[in-house]
Amino acid sequence: MKHLTHIIRIIGAAMLLTACSADENAEPDAQLSDAPVQMVGLTRAASSDAALGDIKVILAYGSTTTEGLFQYSDESAWSTQLKLKSGSRTYQMYGYMPDDGLLSSSLSSVSDDEAVLHLQGLQPITEQDYCILTGIRQTDDAEDKTAATRGNFSFLYASNRQNYINLFFDHLLSHVEFRMKVGTDYNTVRSIRIKRMKLKIANASQVAADITLTDEVGISSVGYSVTETDECLLTIKNEEQNLTTLATAVGGAYLIPAPSLLGNLLLVTEYDVYDKQGNKIAERTATNKLAEPLNELQRGEDRTLLITVDPSYLYVLSDADLDNPPFVVE
Repeated sequence: MKHLTHIIRIIGAAMLLTACSADENAEPDAQLSDAPVQMVGLTRAASSDAALGDIKVILAYGSTTTEGLFQYSDESAWSTQLKLKSGSRTYQMYGYMPDDGLLSSSLSSVSDDEAVLHLQGLQPITEQDYCILTGIRQTDDAEDKTAATRGNFSFLYASNRQNYINLFFDHLLSHVEFRMKVGTDYNTVRSIRIKRMKLKIANASQVAADITLTDEVGISSVGYSVTETDECLLTIKNEEQNLTTLATAVGGAYLIPAPSLLGNLLLVTEYDVYDKQGNKIAERTATNKLAEPLNELQRGEDRTLLITVDPSYLYVLSDADLDNPPFVVE
């Protein structure tokens, strides 16, 4: 009986040692479970009411690059689709928003303080407010959404802890909004109803951008090159609207602010002319060149153009002239 008790004690001690060994092995495995990079806060330069979207990112570590995505949800939150190797290392992160499937990207000339982000598939006239990642701020708190600082592209990743970051974006394009009104004198004899407005460029449908991103600066330069020479056409208004003597917003778009493109930009407006008894007396189309009103348009600028329907010498115009008023863009 004593011998049996001794055997039982030995078996119990062995089981205890086995359990301790399993516990010791479990803890390192838990510590090495790869934690994702979570984006918790986003800031865009200046004001913008454009929709947010997916964020395409390229991470650089030495000569190695890794692509990933922060996928946007309707709750103004992003889920992470980015896989990094276990361990701890400092990454440089570059990217753009929104990743809408129209653009492709690559990274080159990566150094300790600079990189060039290449974008293909940009349209010179678009409804998208494309923005470039220009700042990263690392935080230990998922509730800390303090804005990142422009010009910081690095963060320290560690796979054994949570990695929270806030991102800062600058606008790549410019925004133009059109407002329209009818001159006071002309309004006494005619009414104008806008039907459709289009922006077009005859010989540039796709553009590539080389964006140089520099530490402590952000976007230091942008170079554009036309890659497809078909017509680019965007309808910015496709519903009827009666104009008054008060300027009213009628449409807008985002533009690549390159003089070579803006020099060929046209605004085409289809409209009807009515007399004051409500009779439609003419269907017209006005075409305006926008090079001068958009002179020196800058990246990130939001410029409003006023279009006035107003003949200069109303009292000497014939009836036909009344029905074909000039559109003056300022």
